Amino acid sequence: MDIQTLLMNYVKGEFLHGRNTTITPDDDLLDSGIINSLGLLKLVAYLEDDVGIEIPPEDVVYENFHSVAALTAYLETRQA
Repeated sequence: MDIQTLLMNYVKGEFLHGRNTTITPDDDLLDSGIINSLGLLKLVAYLEDDVGIEIPPEDVVYENFHSVAALTAYLETRQA
């Protein structure tokens, strides 16, 4: 499973809680309120603990986490 699909599944399962909401990889998760500050911490913990990608605190910024597409691009640079 590619990282974008993994992230989309995680966001849908953890943050939409069964809401009948459709999201795309380019949707802004933070501005839309799908993910709040605590959700962001939960997402970082998931990436570090379950996916095995270490996220330095200075990289937890809007530009890297505002959408699944942005996060995918960031994580691909971390894995390279």
